[in-house]
Parts: sequence; structure tokens; C-alpha cells
Amino acid sequence: MNVILIRVGNSQGIVLPKKLLQQYQLNGEVELRPTPDGLLIAPIARPARQGWDAQMQAALAAGEEPEGELLEGFSDPVFEEEWQW
Repeated sequence: MNVILIRVGNSQGIVLPKKLLQQYQLNGEVELRPTPDGLLIAPIARPARQGWDAQMQAALAAGEEPEGELLEGFSDPVFEEEWQW
């Protein structure tokens, strides 16, 4: 895919198509990393469980059962025991 460099103040920039932004989950701030093959544009990795506590507290305050990412890393004792049939 070819794009044209455009003037942005005293610098130059590119416009990334919406489809690429969505596909690679690019929004807000990104990381630019020079590589031997060119320039890599990558999403900034957020720290593990960032905002987890606030999400859990909000879910509990709303009377909701936590699910999905909120329970990542937790286990259920019922499934840890070996079942007998």
C-alpha cells in the first residue's frame, strides 16, 4: 500500500486508512520503531490488568457478576477438584 507524505507544520506525516487502524488496534498514541526493513508502527502495550481494580469495583457496585477479562488468572475451586462419576 502506498501513501503520500503530507506536511504537518514543519514536519511530515501520513494518513493511515481506518481499516488498518482497526485491524491493528491503533488509536491514540503509537510506538514508532526503526527496523532494518523500514519503520514499524505498533500499538503501545498497556500494562497487564491496567484498570482491572476499577472495573471490578464498578461491576460489584452495579450488582453485576464479573466475567471475561475481569476474571483472567482466577480459577474456580469447583473445577480444580477431580470429579468422580
